[in-house]
Amino acid sequence: MNINKERLKDVYYDGVPNARRINPIYRSIFEFLYIAHKVAKPDSKVLNIYASQDFSGKREEIYRTHFFNHADYYGVDFWHDKFIPEGKIEKDVEDQKRYVMPYEDNTFDVVLTTKVIMEHVSEPREVVKELHRVLKPGGEIFIVAPLVRRQHQIPHDYFRFTEFGIRYLLEKEGFSIIDIAASNGFMATAVSYAYFFERGLNIPKPIEKIFDFIHKWVVEPIGYGLDRLDNGYGRDFTRYFLVRARK
Repeated sequence: MNINKERLKDVYYDGVPNARRINPIYRSIFEFLYIAHKVAKPDSKVLNIYASQDFSGKREEIYRTHFFNHADYYGVDFWHDKFIPEGKIEKDVEDQKRYVMPYEDNTFDVVLTTKVIMEHVSEPREVVKELHRVLKPGGEIFIVAPLVRRQHQIPHDYFRFTEFGIRYLLEKEGFSIIDIAASNGFMATAVSYAYFFERGLNIPKPIEKIFDFIHKWVVEPIGYGLDRLDNGYGRDFTRYFLVRARK
């Protein structure tokens, strides 16, 4: 049974670290996952792929207990090109195959990535083929694919995706694209990276705290407000593309 949207929104913003309602990126991702929540029927099987190495495993419980508690839910972690069921971090298991999930063909009705993993995949086509394999015919996938992101989790950071690149990958393996949406415009991306610039300054802690305050209560509200005026130009500078496709 679908949960009231406002109640789910409260859970999302209370549970996801650093999520702010004024941030268009978080707003877009919430709306994206809310669609997945509605698509997942009570008797459906849902697979959530995340990456706990960047702390997103901490928010996985939100999806398990709220977004998809009405469905048959499975969680799988991803790290070092290996899928790790139920988030049990065993990075270096010798006999574990890369890119392969321990599920039968045509198992899931919905597969989603509630945290970005695609940039950490050294062979994206292999992962897309695996997503296609475990998804039932007529099932849907919801993928968060990064376009503008700083390098992180080095050296396991490999790719960024244009909307045309991610479309090509999915269609090549037999998916039918339903929608590809930008998570935000140019100003929201600029605001995000203004924060990283500030954090990279070699300044005393008291001054850094002042900068943090200015960024949160001045820069972000102005930047995110301006982002609402974006007429589509910012699509070329979005942080993420939110991709919905069907097998």
